[in-house]
Amino acid sequence: MSTARRFQQLLLKTNMRVREGEANKEFANWLLQLSYNPQWNGRIRLPEFISICTTVEDLCEHVFPAAIVASVHSNYTAFKGRAILAMRNDLVADFNDIVLNTLTGEAKTYYSIDSADFNNSEEASNELPAEYLQNLNPAALPPSHLRLKIGAPVILLRNLYPKQGLCNGTRMTVIRMERCCIEVRILGGDNDGQVKVIPRIKLSTTEGELPFILTRKQFPVRLCFAMTVNKAQGQSIDIVGIDLRTSSFTHGQLYVALSRATDVNKLRILQTEERGRETENIVYPEVLLRG
Repeated sequence: MSTARRFQQLLLKTNMRVREGEANKEFANWLLQLSYNPQWNGRIRLPEFISICTTVEDLCEHVFPAAIVASVHSNYTAFKGRAILAMRNDLVADFNDIVLNTLTGEAKTYYSIDSADFNNSEEASNELPAEYLQNLNPAALPPSHLRLKIGAPVILLRNLYPKQGLCNGTRMTVIRMERCCIEVRILGGDNDGQVKVIPRIKLSTTEGELPFILTRKQFPVRLCFAMTVNKAQGQSIDIVGIDLRTSSFTHGQLYVALSRATDVNKLRILQTEERGRETENIVYPEVLLRG
């Protein structure tokens, strides 16, 4: 595919996502240049029409204001169309903990059952203590200590029942927590508002991800107040905050993060005071030239 054709497709996708208005038009035109204009490669300065904040508290308040958090028990869609994006999994976990703590109600922690398989050698598996396995946090698996509250948004990590809307990436709101299952309400899509029950299942890492295969029995969900930029690909988010204290580090990652926004006026960037508006935009031109 030619570069011109790629540009046309990117233009169409960006314009479909961003809302109407002069500010959003300017934002969309600038976004397109991030991938194709060499002027915006490497170390860049974010334009003035993008709002910057310098504290985690300000970013969380923008995306999840107190009034919205307080309404979650009477409105399951309170967190719909809202998310914080970060470059790394550890930062995502920090944001999820911060926002979860603002919800009223008692938190419940579900502990996983973990095992390791070294080429089907049970002897090698038994050498690894449970504490070590529980400290592992691969992106494709749920956390070993899954802490939830009623009203918290979660994202499904596996295809459970696709025909019922329970697909990998489905966002849901927790409405009930039992010992062996959690009850959720689907957010968005054809099954919006439907109540489903999520069981514990066994999930495993892929070959080469770790020196062994880690199998974890846990609810196949993660909190999604915040998510990684990679996990957010393909989504449109109405009110979004992006943590750029850690700059993008892969091709097109900055574009993916910024292009999730549907309205530049509801976009906030978290930066350190020292860096101000400067960040990294990683682009490999040879990738764009591949036909």
